[in-house]
Order: sequence, then C-alpha cells, then structure tokens
Amino acid sequence: MSRANRIGKELARQRAALAQVEAEYRAARNRRTAVYGSTFGIVFLAVILAIAVNQALVPTAAPTAPTAVVADTSGGVSSADAMAIPIGSSSAPVKVTVYEDFRCSACGQFESGFQSAYKALVKAGTVELLVHPVDLIDNVDGGSGSLAAGNAAACAQNAGKFEDYHDVLYANQPAETTDGFSSDPTLISYAKQVSGLDTASFESCVNSGKYDAWIKQNYRDLEQIDGNSTATPTLMANGTKLTLTTAAAFTTQLKQMAAKVEAAASAAASSTAKASSSATAVSPSASASSSSSASATSTTSPSASKS
Repeated sequence: MSRANRIGKELARQRAALAQVEAEYRAARNRRTAVYGSTFGIVFLAVILAIAVNQALVPTAAPTAPTAVVADTSGGVSSADAMAIPIGSSSAPVKVTVYEDFRCSACGQFESGFQSAYKALVKAGTVELLVHPVDLIDNVDGGSGSLAAGNAAACAQNAGKFEDYHDVLYANQPAETTDGFSSDPTLISYAKQVSGLDTASFESCVNSGKYDAWIKQNYRDLEQIDGNSTATPTLMANGTKLTLTTAAAFTTQLKQMAAKVEAAASAAASSTAKASSSATAVSPSASASSSSSASATSTTSPSASKS
C-alpha cells in the first residue's frame, strides 16, 4: 500500500470516527434536552464530545521509536518520553534541542547557516544536539513530505546513519510547495549518498512508514511548547529558547552557557570536597586532648605500683 493510500485511509478513519461521535452527541443531546430542557445538559455533552473526539483522533499506544533515542529532559516537555535522536556526547554541558521539519524552508536555512557552527560545538564536546523531526508543514499546507522524510530519517537512525542522511536531505531539500519528499522512491534514492545505508532493510522501513506515529508525537510535543505559534525550527539550549541571529553569536552564546555550567559544577565539586575534608579532619585541641589522655592512662603512679 502506498504512503498516500495509507494517509488517505487514516484520514478517512478519523473522519468516520468523528462523524460517529457527532451522531452520538446529537442523539444524546436530544435525549438530554427532552429530559432536562436546560443549557447545562448541552454544555455537559459538549465537553463529553470534545473528549471523545480527542480520543478518537489521538493514538493511545506509545509510538514505535527508532533505535537509541533518548529522553530530552530539557526540551520543553515536562514529561520526557525518549523522543530525541542524539548527536554528540551525552556528557556535553549544553543540550541543544531542535524541533525541525525536513520539508520546512526555514529549517533548511537554519541548517545552511548554522550547521557548521553546531557541528564544531558537538565535535568539541560542548554541545549534544537532540533532534525531534516533526510534520508541521504537512499539517499546515497539506501533503506528506514532512512525515515521509522524518520517517526515512528515523529509519537511517536504526542503521546508525541519521546524521549523514539528515545532512543529505537538507542538501537536497525541495521547495515546500512541491512536496518532493512525499515520494518514497526519492527518499530511498538518497541512501545511495550515505555509505552503508542503501540496503533492503532501509528501503522496507521507508516504504512501511514505520515511524510515522513517532513523528506525529514529536509534533504534538512541539505544540505543547509553542502553543498557538507553532513554528520550525524551534531551538532550546538547556531548556531556554534560542533566538537565532548569526552563527558567531550562536557559538558565543552556547560557549558562555557551557562555561557557566562547568563553573557551577566545579564550585559544587569543590564545596563537596571541602565538606568531606572538614568532616574527617581532627582539630588540634581534640588531638592534644587525646594525646594527654593516652599519656595519663599509660603512666602508672608509684603507689599503685607498690600495691
């Protein structure tokens, strides 16, 4: 089944679920109105309708995630749910969260303008990048390229090739309006540019849309952060939103943040060491008292010796 057919069937399922819930609401409203004839009954049922519609449209099971994703505890979502693909060392003092859409032109501009800067910081051990692929443009403008490309990148993560494939996608990013990434064969062909990724398992993963639900969950997480102004790229450093200006300013800001984190860690370690040293050290007066006591105990008085 093609991706377009899968998406079409999913939308049809959601519309059918919504229609059923609305029909049940109307029937219940009529019964409630007949019994109570009150506004309260209608408002109550409207609340029930909203809950039911939400349950019908939002998956209840946790989405299948690609290999080696991590909990992004500073990425803006209060309950970290192992949704980020990490690039760099987990011991880096600065965690840079990025929500991005492979179809998004602004994300392409971020990558072309800031990629060399963040890669240098990752290489230096200053930054760990935590990437959340999302399908924002699909939701705003229609189409499926955001979802398809995000899924393909997740498939590349399984092969340990996420960063390389991520870079290839942005290097070949089509215009948003063309939705060029909606073609699975196109996404599969880009694997030829990444050593070791052009495999049957990668192709099967891309065609299956295995990680579609994971991409959608990342988008719902982004909505929690951005509210009514959801946008990509959204970046945070150690939980603080970043405003992008220049690559040089970006680098300076993250280096300063790293220095503060490391200084705080050093101060905490020094304080702990001093406290430990104070607890184990013996004061001079206590030492003298112990020595005097020991001397008195070891000396035998003449009278005692005679008896």
